[in-house]
Amino acid sequence: MTSFLLPLAAKIVNAAVAKIPDDAELGEKLIDICLLIIGKAVKLTKTKADDQLFAQVEAAIKARD
Repeated sequence: MTSFLLPLAAKIVNAAVAKIPDDAELGEKLIDICLLIIGKAVKLTKTKADDQLFAQVEAAIKARD
């Protein structure tokens, strides 16, 4: 069932993302949401390398402000 639903979900997400207007403030919110989702995914891997890499990426993104 996952093999059927996952491509469908990906298509829906891609279509929704394509309709998002280009706006700097919205872009920042999307980055925050992505960091939150990726952070949760990294915690599920239970490896220190992933945690360290995510911490560096998160710090680099926040430092650009």
